[in-house]
Formats: sequence, structure tokens, C-alpha cells
Amino acid sequence: MAVFVLQDMSDNFLTKALEWRDDCSPVEVYCSPHKDVALNHLLEVNAKNPDLRARVVSCEAGPKNRPLLPQTQSAA
Repeated sequence: MAVFVLQDMSDNFLTKALEWRDDCSPVEVYCSPHKDVALNHLLEVNAKNPDLRARVVSCEAGPKNRPLLPQTQSAA
């Protein structure tokens, strides 16, 4: 099953506390089982910060339907 999270262009994830962080655990990350709900949340966040460049990202759900966050790719 897939869940949907919000990620900005700096590879930070939106937490439930509405903070953009790259060092958060899957428990802290805002996620939704429905893409339309995640998209609506993205629109609300964009209304508060029009310069924000973020997107809805699909992730596999792990234990307890928490997202398995993709690893960020570091420059080698």
C-alpha cells in the first residue's frame, strides 16, 4: 500500500508540526493514504508560503502504515 508525503526541493519532508526537516523519523512525517488529501494539504501549505516548491511523493507504507522514506542521494 502506498502513502503520500510532502517533500520540498531541498529534499525536506513536512512534519506533523508543519516544519520542513530532513532529519525526521517516519513517525514525525505528515502522511496520508489518499493522494487528494495530501494534495489539498500541499495547497494549504503553499497558500501560506507562495515561494515554496514542494510536491506530493508516493512512498511504500511500512509497519503501522508509516511511510518508508526514500533515501536522499548525496553527490559522490
